[in-house]
Amino acid sequence: MLRDYLPLCWLQGYAEDLPTDRRFLWINLGIYLVVGLFIQANINDPVEAFIQIIIEFLVTLVFIWGMLLKDGGLYNFERFLTAILVCENFIYTLALPLAFWYIFAKGTDMMIYPIYIGVALILWSIVIIANLLSGMFNFDWKIGGIWSVGYFFITYLGSFMLLLMI
Repeated sequence: MLRDYLPLCWLQGYAEDLPTDRRFLWINLGIYLVVGLFIQANINDPVEAFIQIIIEFLVTLVFIWGMLLKDGGLYNFERFLTAILVCENFIYTLALPLAFWYIFAKGTDMMIYPIYIGVALILWSIVIIANLLSGMFNFDWKIGGIWSVGYFFITYLGSFMLLLMI
């Protein structure tokens, strides 16, 4: 199933055309939580990282649920959630070595390079989500991009703000 979903990371295909498998969804959820926790734990306190990754996932669920409900039904919920998790896991997997590079390069001139690559991965993630939203909801690229940037801010910065309030 990974071969079916991975082309979405390269902006090919549509999530609604892909098969669903609840076991594959749970595997991707587990990978998302573990890798996300590892990356966040290298940035924050481990307890805060755990809370933040849970909040990120819950915000993602609410965002997808809200978008699909607005569209008229939850038929594609598992398919769309799986597509987002696979693509996020792909970006997280690419970001994992950057976390190590950043840790080891901290305090040197080489510290800036993983940040540049990390920003490029964030932009790539935003483009992937824009493509998924545009395909799933028949949005224009501009509208999909706006929703994707909103999703990014709500998911990552929103979870950080909620964590600060807790």
